[in-house]
Amino acid sequence: MIHGIDHIVIISANLDDAITNAREAGFTVIPGGTHADGATHNALIAFTDGAYIELIAPTNGIEGKDHRWFPRLASGGGLVDMCLFSDDLATDVNRIGEKGCTYIGPVDNGRARLDGVELKWRGAFPGGAVGESGQPFLIEDVTPRRLRVSDDPAQTTHANGATGIAGVTVLTSDLAASTRDYEAITGLTAQTMSSPLEDTPIAAFITFARSWIMLTRPTAGEALHALERNGRGPYAVTLRTHDGPITPGEGRKIPAELMSGTVMELD
Repeated sequence: MIHGIDHIVIISANLDDAITNAREAGFTVIPGGTHADGATHNALIAFTDGAYIELIAPTNGIEGKDHRWFPRLASGGGLVDMCLFSDDLATDVNRIGEKGCTYIGPVDNGRARLDGVELKWRGAFPGGAVGESGQPFLIEDVTPRRLRVSDDPAQTTHANGATGIAGVTVLTSDLAASTRDYEAITGLTAQTMSSPLEDTPIAAFITFARSWIMLTRPTAGEALHALERNGRGPYAVTLRTHDGPITPGEGRKIPAELMSGTVMELD
């Protein structure tokens, strides 16, 4: 079963710079480690709701390396992907496939934390390159999740007041098709309504217990430029600072240059 947003991924060319900038934006950043394939290393911004932001970068440049996220660096990096949490990945991949969405996996993965603790998980990824389908990837923990994502208040408390990921806005060129895909992936029924954002008239909301995904097709403005530049996929993140209802587009903006160009707001 899919339980909601596990984390979002922000890619940059240099991890140290990304960490410094995120701390300037008021986040507590936890050093992560190097992934099992050695191609990337990361740092985490963990929240009290259990979700997190992954800051990721190549370990030693991208020359000669094939990685699904590296092409985004050509346009400056930023919000490149979103991950949903599964408690039974093999079953979910089969169920999603029966609905017409092809996922590759489960694939074993992991990384070593800086303190030497080995983390293991399984992942599944949509076919094609990032930007083609706009679909999220999926994760299931093998080692306890608390080892992968800190629940220590000293590491989940942020000077800017963020307590969790309220939602992610996903851009698409075909709202009807993307809505069908996300319904198949999550097992939930989307609600279609007027979009709260400028230049995106209609939106479809997938709503989990603690977060939402808003699918929308932009018709003008920066969102349309982002869709044309990067293809389908996550575009903006709304972080929560309270437990009440939160609508995208109404929060306090975090300077994009501090989050590798990511559109991010606090509400």
